[in-house]
Amino acid sequence: MTTLSPNTVSKLHYFDNRIKSFYEKNGYSNMPFDGKEVQKMIESSQLELNALFYKIWGSTMGYHLLDKFYDFRGNILEFFMSLDPQNKERFTTINW
Repeated sequence: MTTLSPNTVSKLHYFDNRIKSFYEKNGYSNMPFDGKEVQKMIESSQLELNALFYKIWGSTMGYHLLDKFYDFRGNILEFFMSLDPQNKERFTTINW
């Protein structure tokens, strides 16, 4: 089992809340169980997600990592754990 630092947990919590706010803004009050509905929810927030990922990682890497985020169906922890050390570091040092 991987142990995460308190700073990382804090950043993941903030990131998760930020993304949930995009979903809520687009009419989703909770996470659907149906994979197709999850995909619709993510697609409805595409503009906000693009802006967030590009802000953190720049346009090229942001585009690549956003695609990876979609592959994990928006699961923040699985997405974070799939990042290479350099991108994990960038994520945890960003000044939100």
